[in-house]
Amino acid sequence: MHSDFKINARKTRMQYRNSRQDVTGLVVNRRINIRREYRHNVRAMVHSLFRTGNFTLYGPVTKEGKTTLELREGTLDELHGRLGFIDWIDVYNKGVIDEEEDSAFIPTRESTYRKFLIYRDFYTTKLPVVLCEGKTDNVYIKHAIRSMVAQFPDLAELDTEGKARLKIRLYKYAKSNTGRILDLKDGGSSHLKKFIINYKKDTDKFAAPGLQNPLIVLFDNDSGAKPICSVVKQARPSKQDMILKDPFTHVVKNLYVVPTPLKPGHRESTIEDFFDDATRATVVGGKTFSDKNDADETKHYGKWVFAEKVIAPNAKTIDFTGFVPLLQSISLVIRTHAKMFSSAASPAEEQTTPASHP
Repeated sequence: MHSDFKINARKTRMQYRNSRQDVTGLVVNRRINIRREYRHNVRAMVHSLFRTGNFTLYGPVTKEGKTTLELREGTLDELHGRLGFIDWIDVYNKGVIDEEEDSAFIPTRESTYRKFLIYRDFYTTKLPVVLCEGKTDNVYIKHAIRSMVAQFPDLAELDTEGKARLKIRLYKYAKSNTGRILDLKDGGSSHLKKFIINYKKDTDKFAAPGLQNPLIVLFDNDSGAKPICSVVKQARPSKQDMILKDPFTHVVKNLYVVPTPLKPGHRESTIEDFFDDATRATVVGGKTFSDKNDADETKHYGKWVFAEKVIAPNAKTIDFTGFVPLLQSISLVIRTHAKMFSSAASPAEEQTTPASHP
């Protein structure tokens, strides 16, 4: 079908092969790429943000009904958009370049984006953040809090329409660019271990004010917890025997770890253990629930189906009282960190002095 498109002669130009060829702001010589000046400017913005807490850029400003481009203070969303644009092009190139050609450039460029996410989402977070091992944990905790909103005012409140509004952020990263950039992948204790190891080093480079709210790493208190326990023991050797027994352990700065509480007489626990037997016995498609990774799929369904087909649609009638000890642990972290942050200690002391357990 003819669309009547015509070449605009005023926008047509000839360029030599060895000159930089750019189209709509993209360099298109050997492969699609970002202009070097653009990358440099974005890195400078990120550096200014880390050092001072703000940055400037040329952006639209409306005065007396007219919009012009002026140098003004930028927003985190604007900087996130620029970093995402660069990342999108880099990821595309990563799929088309030869493995031996410039193989190190992607991780190097991703590191700036990663540090930005850590700064925005954890270091200067406006709400306490809960970082879980997998996406199903977020579903459980969200509905558990909503069902007991009056019991946990640190975690949620009722809005003007009587709906529960969470006062914490359940961090979503599974199957997303965020999970890739932060190297959290789709979750698991081994990836959380790497995150914990690097957290102090990453945040040491931030001079801007932060750490007002806690970052809470929540993990199952079972054999799979060994990677997380090993790194916490290195950071807090005096707490070696308390990591799995105490409601929480302060690791460094605003980072805390919270294991799923143990039931009386049990040596291990997972978050699915907090549901009552009737909920766990729900049949879906002729199959029963199993939280084992090696379960027979012809007979059992797994955690994601349990979260999406059983918990989410039936949240108003499910008994969440088994989650009370876990939510108490999260609330305790929030209150403890608030006291530490508001204490009379100097900024340096606030970042290095661990909170003691009540």
